[in-house]
Amino acid sequence: MDARGYQALELIYDTAVNPASWRRALDATASAVDAKAVALVIRGKKAGGKDLTMMSSIYLDFSRTPAGWYYGARLSWMQNQDWDFLQAQPPHKPVPDLATGLSAEALDARKDYAFLRERTGVSRRLGVRLNDDPVWFDAMSIGFDRQRLEIPLSAGERSRALLPHLTKALEIGRVFALLRARYKAALAALERVQAGIALALPDGQIVVKNAEAERIFGLKDGILLSGDGRILTSDPDLTSKIRAHVLDVSSTAQGQANRHESLVSIKRPSGLTPFLLDIGPISDSKAELEKGLDGALVTLIDPERIPYLRMDRFIKLYGLTGAEADVCRWIADGATIAEIAERRGTTPITAKNQVSAVLAKAGVSSRVELIRLILRVLPPVA
Repeated sequence: MDARGYQALELIYDTAVNPASWRRALDATASAVDAKAVALVIRGKKAGGKDLTMMSSIYLDFSRTPAGWYYGARLSWMQNQDWDFLQAQPPHKPVPDLATGLSAEALDARKDYAFLRERTGVSRRLGVRLNDDPVWFDAMSIGFDRQRLEIPLSAGERSRALLPHLTKALEIGRVFALLRARYKAALAALERVQAGIALALPDGQIVVKNAEAERIFGLKDGILLSGDGRILTSDPDLTSKIRAHVLDVSSTAQGQANRHESLVSIKRPSGLTPFLLDIGPISDSKAELEKGLDGALVTLIDPERIPYLRMDRFIKLYGLTGAEADVCRWIADGATIAEIAERRGTTPITAKNQVSAVLAKAGVSSRVELIRLILRVLPPVA
C-alpha cells in the first residue's frame, strides 16, 4: 500500500465517529485506486432502514445540481439491477460492470450510464459487496474516467487492500449511529451497550469504558486494568500481544498501518468460558469524544452473559431449526460437545454434526467467530 492508501485509511476510520467525513474518505479512496469517483450504498435489508448513499466530491457535487436531481428522480432506479447483481457476489471481490452480462455498447447506451458519463465523466465501473450478512447490504461503486476503454488491473488490487477497512469502519459506525439515535451524548450512550466497550489510546491506556467493561475488568478473572489504565492478563505474553494489537490498529486509524481488526481469547482462572476481545481501529478527528481519539475500540465479550445477545433474532435471520437454535445457544453459552450431547440426549457424534450445521449456516468456522458474528449483525444496544 502506498502513501495515498494509508491516507485513505486514516480518513476511512474517522467516518466511524464522524459520518460527515465520508466525502473526504471516498475522495481519498478514489485517489488511492486511480479512480474518478466513488459511491457507497448502505441498504437495510431486514432492519427497516432506508437506503443511504455516501459519495465522493464529483458525485456529490453533481447530485446537488438540477441535472443531479433529475438523475436521482428519473434515472437512478436503473442502477438497482447492478446493486442486486452485487448482492449475489462474494464480499470483497471487485467486479467489473461488464461482468453483469451486458456488453460495453449496451451499458454505454443505457440512459443512466450515458447521462452520468456526459455530466461527470465516469464511464467504466467496478462494483464490490462489502459484507455478507442478512441484515445489512453495503456495496461500493468505483467509477473511472470516460477516456479509459477498460478498468486498469491495478485498481482492483489497490481496492482489495482497502475493502476490509471500509467494512470495519461501517461496522463500528453502525454501532455509534444506533447510540446517537437514542442519546445526544455518545459517551452516555455507551452505557446502553450490553457488551463491554472501551476506547484505548495507541499506548494501550483505556480512556473510556462503559459499565459492562467496568464489570469485566472488576472481576479480575484473567483480565484487569493496571494502575495506569492499561489492560493486563494473567499471561505476560498475551498482555504484550494485546498491546501490540492496540498499537497496530491505532496506527491504521492514523493511516500508518494496515490491520483492520484483531480477535483475542483470554482464559479465565475461574474455569468459565474465556473472554473475547475484538480490537478495531477508531478515529475521532473532530473530537466528538471530548478530547478526540485516534486509537482502538475494544469490545469485551463475556460468553457467560450471552442472554444480552439477540439470539432469537439471530436464529430467525439465519434460518436455524428448533434443534439448531438450542445448539446455537449452547455453543454461545460455552457448552462442550459432550455437554450438548447430554442436554439433547444424543451421541457426541450427532452433537458434533449439529454444531457443524449451525456454524455452516452462519458461515463461520468456530465458536469465537459465531459470537462475533452475532455482535456484528445485531449490536447489543438496549
